[in-house]
This record gives sequence, C-alpha cells and structure tokens, in this order.
Amino acid sequence: MDSNSRAEAPSRLPAGLVVTGEITSDHDLTIDGTFDGQITVPEQHVSISASAKVNAKIIARAVTIAGKVEGSVAAAERVTLASSATVRAHIQTPSIALIEGAQFTGTVDPSRNEAAVHVAKYRQKQA
Repeated sequence: MDSNSRAEAPSRLPAGLVVTGEITSDHDLTIDGTFDGQITVPEQHVSISASAKVNAKIIARAVTIAGKVEGSVAAAERVTLASSATVRAHIQTPSIALIEGAQFTGTVDPSRNEAAVHVAKYRQKQA
C-alpha cells in the first residue's frame, strides 16, 4: 500500500446511521454513528468518535476511541482511548494509551496482536 492512500479521506459512518454487519475498507474508517458487527481493516486506522456506539470485533492497524465500544480490538500498531472513551473490551496491541478520563474495563494482551492481524489480512485476501 502506498503512502498516498493513507492521505485520502476516510470512509465514514455518519452520526444518526445505525448499521449491523461487517465492514471492510481500503481506507481509514471513521465511525460517528452506531455499529454492531465486525470491522476488518488490518492496514488502516479506525477512529470511533465521541458520538459513536460500537459493539464489534475490530481488527485494524491502529484504533482511536473517543466513544463507546464493547467487544474486542486487535491493532497491529496502537490503541488510543481518549478522555471521553468508555470501553468494555479485550484489546490486543503492542501499544496502548489511556488519556486521563477514559473509562476502560477489560483486558490487554500485547503478545497476540500480530497473529490476529495476519489472519485478518489472509481472510480479507480470500474474500
């Protein structure tokens, strides 16, 4: 993937929209609405805004959370929980940042994230 593709505008799930299902994308993803399902973007960044409510299995390069998330998060690079984040999840990542005020209930596993991301990339290629 070339560096120019990361500079493109992200795919967006706007506020007020409720979606159930599976999301895959070749672009970064921003969620402002409500999503229930699976997000598989192993080479992209997922941003969950303060207005978002997400119940999902998330696999991404990096994840930034400012809203509400329940489920699991696997990120190859990092996960950042903003001060407005409320997260109940199992997180797999080598780097996590919790900004003061973030609410986190769950577990963090720094050792298995690469395997999860590689499996997701393989499955995405098979689809």
